[in-house]
Parts: sequence; structure tokens; C-alpha cells
Amino acid sequence: MSHGSIALQNWSRLRCRIDRLWLHALRLFFRFDPWHAAAPYSCRPYKALVVELANALQPSLAVEIGCGLGEIIGRINAADRFGVDADHRVIRAARFLHCGRGFWIHGEGNCIDSLVAPECKIDCLIMVNWIHSLSPEHLSDLVVPLLPRTRFLIVDAIDADGPSSYRHKHDFEFLSKLARMRSVSRVPGDPRRFIVFETVN
Repeated sequence: MSHGSIALQNWSRLRCRIDRLWLHALRLFFRFDPWHAAAPYSCRPYKALVVELANALQPSLAVEIGCGLGEIIGRINAADRFGVDADHRVIRAARFLHCGRGFWIHGEGNCIDSLVAPECKIDCLIMVNWIHSLSPEHLSDLVVPLLPRTRFLIVDAIDADGPSSYRHKHDFEFLSKLARMRSVSRVPGDPRRFIVFETVN
């Protein structure tokens, strides 16, 4: 390994530690769940991959359901960005971190119709990392109503032999007649695939 590679790895580790300390300090004020502070953007390569996948779609309007601190949606190059999360504490923190850049909404996925005008198309809808706590039926009930107004959907699929801590390992069969798979990507060492679906409506 070259000296340059070693230096880059060392810097990445240091940046990860610094960002964790910063978010833990922020948590003292906003009181969001500890796991958000333990997983900043610099420590989770999959977040950069999702940003890359979304930006490649050149969206004008992007929505992330389950946005947490907004580390993914906040980096999407879209004129209009909506971050939605069920935890009001993490949404308050996201508003602070991304002041003036995007809309940060406390709510569930079913609030999208009241946030985005009916005539507007969601160019990129992102739902990653938390959907595995939902049953396939619950996930389908959440996603399917949004598809007629969505161009692209980005989700993650846990490998069949992935950790048992993921309650559900979705195959997204319910999308088979509603969307086609556009790309599948991976991050080394991560037990899942990141899938971009293009709707067929």
C-alpha cells in the first residue's frame, strides 16, 4: 500500500472520529437517538454511494423518507429537496445542520401528498437503511401509492445471508409490474445491494 493510500485511510478514520464527536455533542442539545451520532456520513461509505446514484439521475425534486440528520438528501443536487422522518428530534437537528437548504418534515411517508403538489413529479425517492424493520406488506402499502408520481426509487436490499439484526430482507417483488431495475450497486464489506428502480407508469 502506498504512503498516499495510508495517509488517506488515516485521514478518513480521523474525520470519522471528529464527526462522531460533533454529532454526540449535537445530540446533547437535540436529544436524538444515539445511533445517529454513531453513524455520520464520513463513517458510512454507503451514504456516499446513495448520493452518487441519486445525483446521476439529475433530479429536480428529490425526497428521502427516513432522512435522519439529512446527510444523504442534503447532498443531492436538486432544486427542491424534502427530508422526512418520524422522529421530530432528528428533524430539528437536520434543520439546524442544513439551515436554508431543503425542507425538513416531521412525518411518515404518507405525508408526501400534502407536501409535494399533485402536479409535481418526484424525480428521485430515497428509502434506505430503515425499511428492513417493516414487513413486506407494510413497505408495499407505503411505497405503491407514491409510485404514480415518482420517476426513480432508490432502496437497499439485504443479502440473504446478511445479519439477522435486519428483521426483513426484502426482495421487492411487489415492484415487479410497477418498476424496472435500472442499476444495482454495492459497497465493499456491506451486506446489501443498492437498487435504483425506474417506474413504468
